[in-house]
Amino acid sequence: MVDLLIRNALVLTCHPDVLSGPIHSPGAIAVQGGRILEIGPSTELETKYAKAKKVIDGAGRIAMPGFIITHTHMPYVLGHNQPVDVSQLRSFWDMLQKMGWEWLEDITTADGILAGTQYASLKMLKTGTTTVCDLVEAPNALPGPLDASVRAITETGIRAQIGYEVTERVPGVPIAEQLDLAYAEKGFDENIRLLESLASTGGEDGRIQGRLGVHTAYTNSPATLEKARKIADQYACGIQIHIAEIPRAFLVEKYGKSAPEILDEAGLLGPDVVAAHCIDLTDSDIDILARNRVNVAHTPMTNSLGGNGVARVPDMMEKGINISLGHDCFFTLDTAEYIRYAYLVHKAHRANPMLIPPFQALDLALGHAAAALGLKEEIGSLHAGKKADILLIRPDSPSPVTPSTVVPYFTMTFRGCDVETVLVDGEVVIEGGASTRVDETAVRKACVEQAAALWKRNGIEATPDSINL
Repeated sequence: MVDLLIRNALVLTCHPDVLSGPIHSPGAIAVQGGRILEIGPSTELETKYAKAKKVIDGAGRIAMPGFIITHTHMPYVLGHNQPVDVSQLRSFWDMLQKMGWEWLEDITTADGILAGTQYASLKMLKTGTTTVCDLVEAPNALPGPLDASVRAITETGIRAQIGYEVTERVPGVPIAEQLDLAYAEKGFDENIRLLESLASTGGEDGRIQGRLGVHTAYTNSPATLEKARKIADQYACGIQIHIAEIPRAFLVEKYGKSAPEILDEAGLLGPDVVAAHCIDLTDSDIDILARNRVNVAHTPMTNSLGGNGVARVPDMMEKGINISLGHDCFFTLDTAEYIRYAYLVHKAHRANPMLIPPFQALDLALGHAAAALGLKEEIGSLHAGKKADILLIRPDSPSPVTPSTVVPYFTMTFRGCDVETVLVDGEVVIEGGASTRVDETAVRKACVEQAAALWKRNGIEATPDSINL
């Protein structure tokens, strides 16, 4: 007797990838012990598993793997819509120092991390994201911010790799004036404490994993970068880092080298690295990332917000670099938006409509993302033996959704509100569009209150009103 049978759905397996993965219509999925036992034609599996403990009728629905987002900062939702003086934000450098550091990260508390992470992870689950890679940045909340992250993630039920940002940046001091190794040591301590805790507790049976966080090459010395590699190797946890988010000239003027060159010399790069952004790169820089088999978390919407330019994703793909999708937790957290923007922006930027076809855009948040996180054998597609991270989508489409049209549906029509049911490890965590684990009203209320408290630290009075609560 199996634990669960999903029947009568259009099953989009995406295994081994979106383009070549079998599609069963009507299809069925049998789940046992949190993993997929079998996928096939619905009539066959309904007969074989007639005594399933639970049956979900997927008629009129798409069954597919859960989305994977490889670069987030979940507490950032506290800064959404903050009424700051935007006249101060004339460049990405202004946005980073003021909006990112001064007005948000440096005044984020553990309570804010808990509330923001609960809200962000719930919002992502409800729109189909089942796995995230989160980098926490809150220097004045040390020690302990990752405890708040773990608690929030455990409560909502999302799968996550998390780490704390290692940086020598001194809060409130321009990085051109001072960097301090002591701050990097605090970051290492926070990551190691989490890694050792997860090793002893299992981290929600493996649903939560650690991934060492490193800020950038321009806020860390070679010694810190070298130490990051040693710790990642010791704990076999991988690294997440921002690369080439700021103009290349900044590092070249300071060090005479680009970020990839600095990181390569420090020995930090490797196939266990998830590198966010990767915008201002030369051909030589791309070759360095390709040679080290670095995984890139493409974040096109936040890159556009900061005026950073468009990452050379088509060129990186030609070099064999694995490209996945991130979003920094800006905008709606609805993966549909980010897939669609990644699908469109390179066409517009290169004046070439053939770039990034629908199947490739969808793979950014599925198989490519799973590979980036070292989880290719566990998630990212539907296949016997893999974890049962499954979405049931009720498409709101003006045209038929069939095996031949289901992939372009995700770039043309799909919205996160079409997601009806979400399973993580075979557990139904979203049912009928609502969480089965947490009180959504309470989660939203706590986040709004913590956002208002953070804004107040910036001198902005924003009393939560009845619309929010």
